[in-house]
Amino acid sequence: MSVGYPEPSATVLEGAPTARGSSASGLERSSVPPVESPAPAGATRAQKQSRVRQIDALRVLSCFSVITVHAVGGPFPADSVGLGEASFLLHYSREVFFFVSALVLVRTYYPRLGPNGRLPDETGFRLRRLRTIGIPYLWWTTLYLAVSIFHTRNSEPFSQTLDDLPLRWLYLVATGNGSYHMYFLLVTLQYAVAFPLVLRLLRRTQGRHGRVLAASTLLQVATLACYHWVLLPDDGWRGLLGDASLPAYQLWLVGGAIAGLHLEQWHSWVVAHRRWVLAALPVAATVLLWVYWVQVPSRGGLGASSPLQPIMVLWSVAALGVLYLLAVWIMERGAPGLRNAFSYLAQLSFGVYLAHPMVLDFVLAVLRRTGLMAPSVWVSLIALLCTVVLTVAVCSALHRTPLSLALMGRGRLVLARAPQPRLHWLRTRLVSVPTAVLAVSVLAVLLVSGDQTPPAETGTPSWEETVEASDPVPPAGDTDCSADPSTAAALALPLDCSDGVQGTPEASSAASASGSPGVSGG
Repeated sequence: MSVGYPEPSATVLEGAPTARGSSASGLERSSVPPVESPAPAGATRAQKQSRVRQIDALRVLSCFSVITVHAVGGPFPADSVGLGEASFLLHYSREVFFFVSALVLVRTYYPRLGPNGRLPDETGFRLRRLRTIGIPYLWWTTLYLAVSIFHTRNSEPFSQTLDDLPLRWLYLVATGNGSYHMYFLLVTLQYAVAFPLVLRLLRRTQGRHGRVLAASTLLQVATLACYHWVLLPDDGWRGLLGDASLPAYQLWLVGGAIAGLHLEQWHSWVVAHRRWVLAALPVAATVLLWVYWVQVPSRGGLGASSPLQPIMVLWSVAALGVLYLLAVWIMERGAPGLRNAFSYLAQLSFGVYLAHPMVLDFVLAVLRRTGLMAPSVWVSLIALLCTVVLTVAVCSALHRTPLSLALMGRGRLVLARAPQPRLHWLRTRLVSVPTAVLAVSVLAVLLVSGDQTPPAETGTPSWEETVEASDPVPPAGDTDCSADPSTAAALALPLDCSDGVQGTPEASSAASASGSPGVSGG
């Protein structure tokens, strides 16, 4: 988001070009003074650097939050009230993602504006951003489409699937429906096109950025209110006006851009008022949960936890302040190993965001096959831990291959080591290992998790699903042929008992699908 935005590491946010693989000390040699907000006099070199490197930690914290949202819900029913409460508390992640994305871009490109308030090559900027984000977007949309086709392989003939494939792929690309997290890339693609206009707005409104932020906040609240209580555009309109569009998140993109221009001032204010920032979190959480429980009776757990409602503005601002303080603490007081780990993970964050749903799918499939899947907090924690570790491992391997740019939006990591001719043959073979890891991971998802699609997505239920849905069914010897027909339908009993033969799977399926009272899922 970016977390996730495929910008350079936060150590180069000042816009100074650096060589690939350079260390954080490169910022000290080539940093550009922050625009409109110089560092306080007497600030040490470490303080100046920390105010940039903390964005690395904020990226990683945001990425971890979004994985947590998806992983904790794996073992639980989607409409679980408890799951809705936990998800509602974690839904700040998408807003923080967009905030960091805009902040990074402004810190990088605002110093490059010409006297007329324009970038030297706006068309070139747009093309580069579209290529950097768009290529991974197309690749991962295609990969998730392939997985989806396998999961739904029994719902329609393969020839029909093949005929519909081009239009289906274009629909997923246009709407961001390739997977439940791909909307983020669609929004960032739109922001890449609009970003030069944002820079002009910021230049022309110098000294009035507070008014711009206030207007953006009012517009955001009005948009979310419309989404939640009036209409949320979907399907073809999703990428234009819905939850995969720029209007749905404009506050966080505008706010991140303004914070990027005044990063030092914002940093000083948050740190100086850290007690108030920390105290605001439980207050905002209390209001958020009150809103959730008020809506549960009418909307259920899933509808009440929707992240597209006005209360999320208050909650996301509070969560952003606390996450920023945590990021500052990590980069200023954390151990060197911890700081280096966060800096490296920030480079992988975009790839981790893209790949984690596929890894999570694999983890949940393994838990099902091993009989460990159960609606339990411990199972959620296991799924979260395994997903994080495996996704980081896969992305770290990809980062060292030619596939890095296409799948992660980041150039291949080249280690600065002296060549060793005697081990050339070994390195050549090791280069192919990460590619094989990705191929095996995709194949494992296809083979192991083929049984995860709910009946609603596969069309005709399987025999096992039919038996489970119509359970309990009395044994053949205990069938009461004198039962009333309506009672027999409600209990999924065969209506024709003259020959003592049990009902067919088709009859049981029809009874369970009839919606008669008394029929409940297994």
